[in-house]
Amino acid sequence: MSSELLQTKLFVPRRPTERQQPALVSRTHLIEKLNQGLQQGCKLSLISAPAGFGKTTLLTEWVAILQLATANRVAWLSLDEADSELPRFLTYVVAALDQVDGREATFGQSGLRFLQLPQPSPAEVVLTALINEIADNPNQLVLVLDDYHHIHAPAVDEALAFLLDHLPPQMHLVIATRDDPHLPFSRLRVRGQLMELRAADLRFSLSETAEFLNQVMGLTLSVEDVAALERRTEGWIAGLQLAALALQGHISLSGGKDSTKLIQSFSGSHRFVMDYLIEEVLEQQSAEVQRFLLQTAVLDQLAGSLCDTLTGQHDGQETLEMLEHANLFIIPLDEERHWYRYHHLFADLLRQRLRQSQPENMAILQGRASEWYDQNGFVDEAIKYALRAEAFEQAADLIEKAAETVWGRGEDTKLRQWLDTLPTGILFAKPQLCIFHAWSLLATGQQDAAERSLHIVDQVVNYSIKPSAPGRLPDADTKQLRGRAAATRAFIAFYQGNVPGMIQFSQQALEHLPQKDAAWRSVATNILGDAYDFQGEVEAAYPARLEGVEASKAAGNCYQIIIANLKLALTLRTRGQLAQVVEICQQQLYIVDEYGNCPPVLVGWLMAVWGEALAEMNDLDGAIRQMKKGIALVERGGDLAMIGWSYICLIRVLFTQRDFAAAEEAIQKMEYIDRDNDMPAWITNLVAAWRAKLWLAQGKLETAVGWAEERKLTIPEASSFSLEREHIILARILMAQGRHNDAARLLQRLLTAAKANGRTARVIEILLLQALISQAEGDMTRAITVLSEAIAQAEPGGFIRTFVDEGQPMAELLSAALGRGDAPSYVKRLLAAFPTAAAKSIHLNIQAKIQKPKLVQNSAEALEIVEPLSERELEVLQRISEGLTNREIAERLYLSLNTVKVHTRNIYGKLGVHNRTQAAAKARELGIL
Repeated sequence: MSSELLQTKLFVPRRPTERQQPALVSRTHLIEKLNQGLQQGCKLSLISAPAGFGKTTLLTEWVAILQLATANRVAWLSLDEADSELPRFLTYVVAALDQVDGREATFGQSGLRFLQLPQPSPAEVVLTALINEIADNPNQLVLVLDDYHHIHAPAVDEALAFLLDHLPPQMHLVIATRDDPHLPFSRLRVRGQLMELRAADLRFSLSETAEFLNQVMGLTLSVEDVAALERRTEGWIAGLQLAALALQGHISLSGGKDSTKLIQSFSGSHRFVMDYLIEEVLEQQSAEVQRFLLQTAVLDQLAGSLCDTLTGQHDGQETLEMLEHANLFIIPLDEERHWYRYHHLFADLLRQRLRQSQPENMAILQGRASEWYDQNGFVDEAIKYALRAEAFEQAADLIEKAAETVWGRGEDTKLRQWLDTLPTGILFAKPQLCIFHAWSLLATGQQDAAERSLHIVDQVVNYSIKPSAPGRLPDADTKQLRGRAAATRAFIAFYQGNVPGMIQFSQQALEHLPQKDAAWRSVATNILGDAYDFQGEVEAAYPARLEGVEASKAAGNCYQIIIANLKLALTLRTRGQLAQVVEICQQQLYIVDEYGNCPPVLVGWLMAVWGEALAEMNDLDGAIRQMKKGIALVERGGDLAMIGWSYICLIRVLFTQRDFAAAEEAIQKMEYIDRDNDMPAWITNLVAAWRAKLWLAQGKLETAVGWAEERKLTIPEASSFSLEREHIILARILMAQGRHNDAARLLQRLLTAAKANGRTARVIEILLLQALISQAEGDMTRAITVLSEAIAQAEPGGFIRTFVDEGQPMAELLSAALGRGDAPSYVKRLLAAFPTAAAKSIHLNIQAKIQKPKLVQNSAEALEIVEPLSERELEVLQRISEGLTNREIAERLYLSLNTVKVHTRNIYGKLGVHNRTQAAAKARELGIL
């Protein structure tokens, strides 16, 4: 388990011992309800009631009973507000499950490495792995999430809903909360999968109130007084406990006189009663205890030495143990009694009283807490309390010490949140922090804001303003600042697609950065390689990429090493070396496993690049597996360039699967992201080109023509790499219009430039289009000659789908090439990858190997399908034949309802039918099902 996790959140709160007080009121009837929910196979037990209704106490009693039964394993997680960050929430869930005693498996560890950077996004990839591991374990498992009302993040609710939807039968989830979370309760109720306990269930009855007051709390109240308190508090357990404590103090002072009068004075809303009672409780404590309670109220967790730091005393541990013995709303968080916390309600009230009585001490105490956490190595907690105290100078110093490490792990979001909290004057007085602030802003596309921070650095290094430290900056520090600022400006140029700026600033950075600043030199070297790639100069980019890999290794930074290797993989992809791309991705995943400290968006980008390469090699199942993992990770947010490139990979894979509806949804998602952020223009241009290619594949020629006209695309006199993708789409439009000569002229210019710069993948695509033009013109000799050149370029890299995606005309050309004897084994492999309906018209001896027997028997009917069904459409068709509704299909295949409807319409069109019954019948007739 990560040392950064607070293990105390994973312990079941301890119940008081008989030495401390008599056993608590047993809630036998509630325990029976919880047991019934477990025995009847409910997925969820919900305990929802306002503060102080005994939710946690009930659960600790029930868990104690469950743990006596060896068949039940219980994991516990106490939540707080910081857990609203999805990665943190999932990390703690996995950690809680990992604490369960008596089992051999380690749940969730395969997904835990992806949860280092907190981002509010979907988490299906981690939860799927977790669910599968739980499903493989025969033991009954209960997971308790206590104080879920602290969660205020839709992403966490969505993740929990996904877990509920796919919960293994041997697992049961329990949620204790003050208000209902956004979960699918209606569906669970209808299916009999929800057990609920509400405030009405949890309220103490009159008999329970009497037992609590007179036996547990040791009072001797009359039946009338008990009934009065029960009415005043409406069975509110915390109110009864506070009232009992007040009465104990009153009795000790007055000898029991006027207790009835005191009870009758308890009136008003819960808030006012609570305020009154807590004052009565506090006033009964000694001055030393009151002072201790108020001084430590600012803490989320309490430890003896931490309390000593805040109080200036040396009896913190003894006082904590005394408070526990007195049952004064303090909860031990570990077996050794090192860590405690106040009951949330009690802590809230203490803080309110502190703010009212000693407002000037709040910041002082939080500052002391920050110092203690800093001295004990809890950097994040130290920064948190410094910021709470508004001790911004102290916070800035702490952040400055941690910034290099946090930045080196790619945790831009955490860094930005810290730095955004600092006043501008303090931030701008620290030029190194300005550098990190600019970098973290860039990751979310805030280029103007990043430039403002860099402008401050320029002023410092030019001595227009003084840094926070007195005197003049040493020359070495000035050079480093200039180098890091230049590297950051190179990053800005990268987002803008400004190649001259990328080259200029990268070279400046390398000139100024010392050799020991290896991580930043790696950044500059990588962006220099990007500049070559942006210009299409692959042969120049390749050695720059290798240099970037070496620079990242010298830095010893996992984050930079993976980035450098993935950029090398992208260059190799353009060079046509697919196997090397896959190998690099596999190697980088090993690094992720080893270090376990990489941002999810980076790992998601890795998966997406891997999946796209697998798709080209025709491993579509493997491609989809990697893409699902990758997109689930990148959607948790982070670097916009990584997100954008991952979606481009996804669009390509979906296009290859002929899943045009899902590809369109991915494009729309990119547009939504771009609308809310400043996505790099070169990303949005690539997405636009893919959309035009989708239109052409769907026969929407006029729409594609309109796109080309809007972008003012014409046949250039000289090829421009920045427009190469768009010009290839233009060539496809010209081909669709029958303007073969214009298309051939354009393609020849593109081919010359691609060959000159080593862009093998692009060369293959252009050659295939040229071959198709010759085929359409009836010049089969030239068509096969050009195709043969494409085959020679493609075979070493194992390209498959670039051929297959061109459809039946390409299958016919390959058949002719096979007849001429060109690379027979490779051509057969290509032909075998074509959809069955396209292959039917090819006169090959291998026909039986690439078709289902039933299709061979019904070949004439099979050819009635205008276009073969995609794999996704076949999945939808199978569910249609099973009688599932569109909504059920959507849930089964994890698709939106609209996407299922689009797939259904496509199926009807391809099969030439008008309803579901006809579709199923036609599919059986053709041997598709």
